[in-house]
Amino acid sequence: MMERKPQKKYQASQNYIHRKIADSDVLISVGSNIANFNGYIEMNKSAVALWEALQAPCQLDELEKVLEDKYGITHENAVEDVLDFINLLQEHDMVMVR
Repeated sequence: MMERKPQKKYQASQNYIHRKIADSDVLISVGSNIANFNGYIEMNKSAVALWEALQAPCQLDELEKVLEDKYGITHENAVEDVLDFINLLQEHDMVMVR
């Protein structure tokens, strides 16, 4: 019998916080991470939904379901959007992988 590999879990880094500034949702670097990333990233509504989900450890399929349920998009679009967002977060050390 073939064993399934456990899926990785992703969780938002505590070095970033979500804030609403005027009409924009942004992630701001806090704490010791400011030296590595001095600025912010503006997020659209789907990115905000994913960031909120990432406050607890999530697998990719759970994140995809968030977008599918909230926005009624196809599974293929949800997969693409989640991978793009996770890759961006990983580039900036904004997500922990377990």
